[in-house]
Amino acid sequence: MRTIWSGCFPAIILLFCLFFFTMGTAFSSPFTPVDAIILDAGHGGHDPGAVSVWDDVTYYEKDIVLDIVLRMKAILGQRAPDLNVILTRDSDVFVSLEERAGIAVDSVSSGGASGGTGTIFVSLHVNSARSASAQGYEILIKQADRKVTFLDEKSPLSAIKRWSSYKGSVLNTELNKENKSLASSVRASLATFFPAGRDRGIIERDIYVLNYSRMPSVLVEMGFLSNKDDAWNLRDGEWRQKMAAAIVSGLLAYRFL
Repeated sequence: MRTIWSGCFPAIILLFCLFFFTMGTAFSSPFTPVDAIILDAGHGGHDPGAVSVWDDVTYYEKDIVLDIVLRMKAILGQRAPDLNVILTRDSDVFVSLEERAGIAVDSVSSGGASGGTGTIFVSLHVNSARSASAQGYEILIKQADRKVTFLDEKSPLSAIKRWSSYKGSVLNTELNKENKSLASSVRASLATFFPAGRDRGIIERDIYVLNYSRMPSVLVEMGFLSNKDDAWNLRDGEWRQKMAAAIVSGLLAYRFL
């Protein structure tokens, strides 16, 4: 008996290891580890976004968000040089919602410098309201009951390789989970950097780029251009740099969860 068992022992150990390796990979998130970040500056070109006049100067959402996106790119280059940072626009040009989502879909990676295959999508915006008292930041994610189609006739080969081994229901469940986790990380970082700021929370909303990016995505409304105090901040270069650093810190915190 000792001879039989001693001969089978290595095979048993191998099967044991394969079982737990399979269990680990089967339940790992299809969206991590993160290898790339898409930074989306809302509006642009003939679409100014929110517009407000303060001290006889007209301020446009499209300019504010682009400036902060460029600051974020610079910070990421210093803090996470292994990340692939992709911009949907780097100048004052119009990019349609379909084109923005398309950039996200086409960016699906088969692996990069950091060894990861995941990508996250971050869209920056500035709010506006009829009531001048509305203020603060909020983070939007897609509605949990809105189902995402991960593969279709336009899917690049990299996406087919990435998603074909998963059921659509599993991908949607995991995506909702990752969206909440990403939003929570950004929200926590904003609260740390701006303890006196008004936190309007994480909100589910039906937004095109969040629905069709096919990856963990958040839309950050950084403040209200229609509010005197928020507008003062949004116009200030130092505040913009701080906001850029806060969002980047939240993104990197999510990356290393």
